Parts: sequence; C-alpha cells; structure tokens
Amino acid sequence: MAKKKLHKVGLETGVVMKMRDGVELQADVYTPEEDGEYPVLLIRLPYDKTVAEAQAFLHPEWYARNGYIVVSQDVRGRGASGGEFEPFHNECNDGVDTIKACVKLKKSSGKVGTYGFSYPGQTQLLSATKRPKGFATMVPALTSDGMYDDWTYKNGVLHQAFVQSWSAYLAINEVFRKGKPADVRPVIENLGAVCGSHDYLPITEHPNLPKKFNSFYHEWLKHPNYDAYWKKWQTADRYGEIDVPALHIGGWYDIFVEGNIRNFLGLSAGAMTEEARAGQKLVIGPWYHMPWTQAMGEMDFGREARNHTDELMVRWFDHWLRGEDNGIMEEPKVSVFVMGANKWRQSNEWPFKNTKFTKFFMHSGGRANSLNGDGTLNRQAPGDEQHDIFVNDPFYPVQSMGGRSCCIASMTPMGPQDQRPVETRNDVLVYSTARLAQDVAVIGPVDVTLYAASSADDTDFTVKLVDVYPDGRAINIADAIQRASHRDSSEKPSAIKPGEVYEYSFRVGSTAIRFAKGHRIRIEVASTNFPTFERNLNKFRKKRDGGYFDGMVATQRIFHDSRYPSHITLPLVPAA
Repeated sequence: MAKKKLHKVGLETGVVMKMRDGVELQADVYTPEEDGEYPVLLIRLPYDKTVAEAQAFLHPEWYARNGYIVVSQDVRGRGASGGEFEPFHNECNDGVDTIKACVKLKKSSGKVGTYGFSYPGQTQLLSATKRPKGFATMVPALTSDGMYDDWTYKNGVLHQAFVQSWSAYLAINEVFRKGKPADVRPVIENLGAVCGSHDYLPITEHPNLPKKFNSFYHEWLKHPNYDAYWKKWQTADRYGEIDVPALHIGGWYDIFVEGNIRNFLGLSAGAMTEEARAGQKLVIGPWYHMPWTQAMGEMDFGREARNHTDELMVRWFDHWLRGEDNGIMEEPKVSVFVMGANKWRQSNEWPFKNTKFTKFFMHSGGRANSLNGDGTLNRQAPGDEQHDIFVNDPFYPVQSMGGRSCCIASMTPMGPQDQRPVETRNDVLVYSTARLAQDVAVIGPVDVTLYAASSADDTDFTVKLVDVYPDGRAINIADAIQRASHRDSSEKPSAIKPGEVYEYSFRVGSTAIRFAKGHRIRIEVASTNFPTFERNLNKFRKKRDGGYFDGMVATQRIFHDSRYPSHITLPLVPAA
C-alpha cells in the first residue's frame, strides 16, 4: 500500500456559524494548506472545541493532515458558543445548520462526515434524521439510541453516579459563563462533593446540584417514566429517516454499549436506503467510556486491545467521502474484542450465526447467600428446590465495584474489578458453575429470567455475570438492574403485590468473553448496585422525593424450582 500523503495544516479559531434562529455557534477549523477541495469532518461537543475529545481520538490536526477539513464546534450554550445549553434540545436543528455551513466552507468538497463519542454521538444521530444535503456518513461512538433507557435510566432505575457526576461536571462550564468569580470555587468543589455524597436523600434536593447550574438534572428527575419528554429524542423510533452509512464504535465496559448495538442492528434493518442498510459496521473493544486503553481496572487485555479506531475511521472516511476502494466494505460487518482470549473476532451477523443460546439454571439448598453459600449454576433444569432469601436494606446497599458507567473512573465505578468484597455479603446471592473442563466462549446478548417475590410493593433486582479465576478472583463482565414496578412497561409502571411471585426477564448485557478452562462462570443476584444505580426505598412512588424516613427493609425471595426455573441464557459459540 502506498504511503499516504500528509498535509500541512492551518488553524482558524472562533469561526462563527449562524443557526436558523440567529444564535451564533463557534468552531475551530483545521484546513490543509495546499490548494484543492477536501471533505469535511465535523465534531460537535459540549466539552470544549479545543480539546475535541482528544481523550480517546487523535487530535483534529491529525485528521486534517490526512487530507480533511476538520470542524470542532462548541454546541449551543457551551464554551464560546452563544445561546442556552439544554441537553439534546437543539442538537438536531443546530447539527443540520452546521452541516450546511460546512458544505460552504472554503476548500470544502461538499461532502461532510461526522464523528464523536458519548454526547457528540447523539448530535450525529439526531441530525441524521433530517438528512441534510452533503451529509454522507457518520461515526457515532459509545452512545445510545435514546436518552431514557441506557442513558438516564436503566429499566426504570436512575443511573445515579453517572447522571449526578456528569451534571456537576457540566456545571463548571456554566458558572464560568454565567456566574460571578465567587461562584467558581464552590462549583468546582461541588464536583468532588457529589462524587462523595451519592447517599444524600432526597436526590431531588442534593445540595451540590443546585437548580441554578444543574437545571436539566432536576428536569430529568421529573420524568422517571418513558414519556413524551424522552420520546422526541428516541433515535430507535426513527431509523427509517436516516440514509447514511455509519461506523458504530463501542466498549464492553461502557454505559452505552447496548445502545451502540441497537443502533447498528436498527439501521442495518431499517435505514431509509439499501446503501445505508448495507453500510453499517460495528466495532466493540474491551474499553470503558474513556480512555480507550488496553489496561483498565484490574485487567490488562494485551496489545490487541489498544485503541486503533483513528486509523479505522480514516479508512472509513476515505471510502465514503473520497470514494476510495480500500477494501473496508469487503471486511466483515462486526468486529468484537473477545476478553479472555484477548483477540478480535469478526462476523457478518450479530449475534454470530453459529450462536447457541443456552440456559444455565440456578440451584441451591436454600442458602446461596455469599460466595460461601451453596449456590450452583448448570444446564440441568431444577426440580423440587428451596428458594433463597435475602434482606434488602436500602441504607446498607451493595457497593458498586466497577461495571458499566460514565464517564471517568475517578468519578464513577467503572471497568473490571474483583467482586469478592461484595460477594462476602449475605444480601448477595452467588451461583457458580463447577470448574470448566474446557474453554467456553460467550459472545452476544446475555439475558436472565428471575422468579422473585418481595415483601415490598416495589423493589429492584440486580444480576451480574462474573468470570472466576482459579485463584479466586471474580472479575465482573456485565451487569444490569430491573425495577419491579417497570417489569412490564416503563411508560406505565405498576406496583407489585407483596409476597407474590413475579417473572423478571431482562438483559444482563451483551459481551464477548472466553471463560478459560479451569475458570468458573458465576452470577450474582442482589437488590442494590450503588452508587452506579440509585437505591429503591422499597416503596412504589411516582416521584424521586423519598427521604431517609421513607425507606423500608424488604425481604426478597428468589425461586429456582420446576415451576419457577430461574436461569441465565448465555450465547455460546465455538471457542477459537
């Protein structure tokens, strides 16, 4: 392959782009100095156009050296841009207007591609539904398919650590824009205070999240159900309005990975044109939200796990914006990193074509409490067995140990961690297989069906998939939570009857992991995973206004017998 020509780059800062309502947004524009026409790459973000998400991507100048005009723009109400910042409210129209402005830039070829992860991923998807002229492709990375489930809430439960810390972080910019100098230090200190005070109740009255600088946080809490407020941003309902190919990038320990996968599947099946449907690709590494590195938490996934996405993205843009036949579209549609094996596997389908969805049933003699209990996990359906019992005290919650959250590990629990500190608790049920006689590859969506009863009229159930090493280390792979009142619908939640057995079926998470010979496959069942998820005070409430005197202890029963065969379904593929 011939060595690619690199360009000298000029930078113009503070480039003004006027929106349809007259508000002026500012961007930094990196342009190759040589004469000629160049495609435009656009990233729109609320985190400072100068940084341009360089925590994960290479700098905009690097992309410009590869022959692109790169536009890094502060979204409305952030950084140097005018207007008021309301998350997601203006991103569709502002994105369309910005793409139109990019088409008209000096030296622009008239073709625009977008990129960005997290919030900038949403700016792309929302604008894509309007199909602006010149918009040719996008790379929405580590982002979801909507703002309700897997962003603000998870099966009815607030993503508390993420939402509170993100709100406090964004408030720092707000105080610089609007506040007085005396406000700066308190707001910066608030970020640290929020991360250390998630237990404050009611969460609607958190002293470190004042409405003056965190108005959207309070607005989100007013909408605990999936209602019209959230539906206007639900990309999943509008795949048929999108007509561009997309490269979807995700991470196994990222909060938004399920949304990444749904976007890939939804656009592959339902995008407006055949070219768009055929032009979807999915890449998922072992990463958490940021940075995308081979080592995080307690694991090092090896050199194969290093971040290679910038080179991949340039190939993608070269094909879709320059028309280069570089072979990228002949490669398999799906590329996922298999943890444990520490290598990439490819397929043209997700889940993989040869997947066998296999039930692993929970068993015990009635005391699966903690890793010292008698809980087991195997493929044999249960017979007549005793149920397991534990107590859920919302004021003594199970601590979050790593997992899928956002945005950095110093602010929220993220990544792979040893779970033994929480597995010693009696309010954590532990079910483990025998030591594996051979490698077992689990690649795809992992689902659980729990049959459970509670003494409360509302409560939560958590499930975690764990890889147990021969030395006893128990590394988390995927986890999820289900609010009992949202078991059937997040639009119209309903209380449960205390003591009655209900079926709770939900997705634990998608993953790619090789459980090695000699390891054990384990699941944990509990009722709290805090502060990743808010605590349920074990009372059915329509508002998030519960205080310290509003909670109650609940007795939980998990059934696993012939009538109520609680199980986890693992997507098994041949180990390679």
